[in-house]
Amino acid sequence: MIDPAASDPHAAGAARRWPRLWLLGALALALAALAFLLFRPASPGAAADDRLLIVGDQRGGAQALLRAAGELDGMPYRIKWALFPAASPLLEALDAGAVDIGGIGGAPFAFAYAGGAHIRAVTAYRPAGEHAGRGSAIIVPKDSPLQTLADLKGRRVATIRGSAGQDLVLRLLERAKIDSRTIRWTYLTNGEAKAALASGGVDAWATWGSYVGIAVLEDGDRILADGGNLPTGVGFYAANDKAIDRKRAPLADYVARLARARAWARDHIDDYARALSSETGISFEVARFAAQTYIGDAVPIDAALIREQGRIFERYHAAGIIPAIPKADRGYDGSFNRQVAEAVRPAGV
Repeated sequence: MIDPAASDPHAAGAARRWPRLWLLGALALALAALAFLLFRPASPGAAADDRLLIVGDQRGGAQALLRAAGELDGMPYRIKWALFPAASPLLEALDAGAVDIGGIGGAPFAFAYAGGAHIRAVTAYRPAGEHAGRGSAIIVPKDSPLQTLADLKGRRVATIRGSAGQDLVLRLLERAKIDSRTIRWTYLTNGEAKAALASGGVDAWATWGSYVGIAVLEDGDRILADGGNLPTGVGFYAANDKAIDRKRAPLADYVARLARARAWARDHIDDYARALSSETGISFEVARFAAQTYIGDAVPIDAALIREQGRIFERYHAAGIIPAIPKADRGYDGSFNRQVAEAVRPAGV
């Protein structure tokens, strides 16, 4: 096991390493820059306005969920939504202070935090049910000769560096005792990867959520492997340090509303899927696939969860994805656990 006390990226020099970790190519940089320009607070006064939360959202997921559950009603503060195509530009915007809070997977959070991002996970959830874990998958063309994980040796696998897709591949290879160094990683955005898979530019694509649904249900691709038989990981809503310090009350209210909305969605999958379809323009069938794999329960941010996240750092370090393992407890803030637990506690308990 790798020593967790190894060089900490949050010590001096972390800010210089963070951009180097995140250079995914010109398009990724353009996305991050665009996100910052479009969604940064209009003025220093706006950044300090405790009646305004700037919320980063991927493909409308949280916005659709809260709207469908009725949790956008009666908010004692304003929300400005900032929409992103993936976790990487959202995390860039969080670190830059362009957004206050946003939803991301545990793996991209770990990658960004290891790179020195000044962010903290403030609430966590774990997908549950028969579809849990199936939202992340390795996609291949329908007629691909690839049939097993072993067939990936020497093949080009497209994904976003440090993403849930890359972590899925590493976990699956680890379980199958296949050396991840035999994989030829091709770092592309999801849009680029989709096109590259269709043209034969890559052999497989590791992705998640509605991208999996679109590939299988609409493009005719197939799943080589998914996370359905792996222990289910967690997702987070993360905030930057300044927002936690200056906007604690609206953040606490927001994460409580998210917890209630997720609890509501367990019994209202179709309602959530319709809202997600309407919000994003994806088909109802794809939205339902994504909703089924996304819904689960809020879980506390505690020592056990931090240890679980530590294994992501170890995997990423062993695979050469991050240069060092950070002190994980600095990035996981359990001070909102009480508000989340109270939000979903049955009446009278």
